[in-house]
Amino acid sequence: MKIFVKNLILIFIFFFSNQNIAYGEKYLEVLKLYDLYSQEILGIDQLNSGLDKMNLNSENIKNLISLRKSDIISEDDFINGIKKILEEVSSLENNLKENKSDFSKQDILNHEFQVEITKIHAYVISDFNYGEVWQHKFELVDGKITKISFKDAKNIDLLKFSKPKIKFLKDNKFTIRSSVIYLPEPSVGIRYDFKGKFEENGIVGEVIITYTGNDAAGTVLLKAESI
Repeated sequence: MKIFVKNLILIFIFFFSNQNIAYGEKYLEVLKLYDLYSQEILGIDQLNSGLDKMNLNSENIKNLISLRKSDIISEDDFINGIKKILEEVSSLENNLKENKSDFSKQDILNHEFQVEITKIHAYVISDFNYGEVWQHKFELVDGKITKISFKDAKNIDLLKFSKPKIKFLKDNKFTIRSSVIYLPEPSVGIRYDFKGKFEENGIVGEVIITYTGNDAAGTVLLKAESI
């Protein structure tokens, strides 16, 4: 395995010596994660966490790692696959920077809109009901979220957000992600995601609340769509 990683590093130097440094660093980090995971030093949750930090926790990356670990694909296919994915990510990040610059020129400050509950998992013990209309609000200053709230039909705050981050995508689309504390039950580990789009009449999109605890991690507990 050490020989394999050494060979990959040499390939990295050959392929990426003239390319963006940050791109090359991500490549090496993926190799390190794969090496540790293949030797079972890291578990699947730690692997996913490492990929999350690089914004690379995609099905394509995970499939490549799984196939290589099982020796289903060759080293060359594995290398070429990672290279292709990182090229796509690098291209997308460049587009995001351009889009973010465009957004910051707009008068995007205070956004308040309503969402309707469309999914409630059986794990959720509450008096929430399908079709309830909740209030969602966030504020942007210089392309960063300065305030964010999510209130139920009784106008009660449900979540405490921890360093929410927004990403601007193509065609006025964006995503927001944050670790959150569910105020009625603070011990429950959950994550907030919003996939949305800026439109002339406001914001459209979907709130997704996901369980992150040890048991049944990744379970979607609640969804709400803008109305």
